[in-house]
Amino acid sequence: MSVALCTLCLNEMEWLPKLYQQHKGWPTMERWVFVEAADAMYQQANPHMVSRSGLSVDGTTEFLEDLAKQDERVIHIPYGISRDSDPAQGKCAARQEYLNAIEDLAPNMFVALDADEFWTYQMQQEITEISEKTLNSYQGVSVQYRNIWRPPTIQDQPLFESEIIGGFWSVWVCKIWRWGKGITYLGNHNSPRIGMYLLHRNLMRLDKKLRTPQFVHMGFASSLPETRKAKNRYYVERGEGRTDHRGIYVASRAAYETWKPGDKLPNGDRIIMYSGPVPECF
Repeated sequence: MSVALCTLCLNEMEWLPKLYQQHKGWPTMERWVFVEAADAMYQQANPHMVSRSGLSVDGTTEFLEDLAKQDERVIHIPYGISRDSDPAQGKCAARQEYLNAIEDLAPNMFVALDADEFWTYQMQQEITEISEKTLNSYQGVSVQYRNIWRPPTIQDQPLFESEIIGGFWSVWVCKIWRWGKGITYLGNHNSPRIGMYLLHRNLMRLDKKLRTPQFVHMGFASSLPETRKAKNRYYVERGEGRTDHRGIYVASRAAYETWKPGDKLPNGDRIIMYSGPVPECF
């Protein structure tokens, strides 16, 4: 079972050292591709957060350059500005870069691992074993994920005390994909395709089952206010909520900045005590 990890990143030094520590031993992982890129809409909304070459301003570039020298499995692609005729799909060209980088490897599966997403060692093992058995029949495996909730008003509390569920936070995602010759992100940065066939139309839906592998999303536990706000500005800039059905996404993200205990959240979102896995690096 050959596995590739694929990470699209920009200004991720809050998480990158732990991300590498946590996942460098992923079972049967043969390559880890980091594509460093700024969506053109992100640059437009946050020019101070992007270098002249379209890269990070927080040390991410230098960290990944050094990492690629230390670990022969790591590839760092300083791609720069990523554009698309559809403002909502600006990440497609950048994501295509990591598919191009694993084409010669032709792995059995690849994991679209964001820099703020963490799998425990056990979950890495379990999802690899499940994928080995199921990816002959399915194009991908959709899993549960947990959103740690630690907004500015409660950042004096323990990191893994609360999580947010429901509404926007219950939207399913697929991070595990079967690699195939000719695979591309043409037209959809969330789901790759082969020819005109979108791979998310044929998934093993583990997110609908209890006691199955899951990962932990740390993005809403970030302690860096400017990085958080820059991401929100980017989503607004690209038209999310104005030009599509994602108004609830914008409202949910915005609520993060002002929420305090006792406040009602939009769209059925709820805060509960966290009872999920804690990645070893934390």
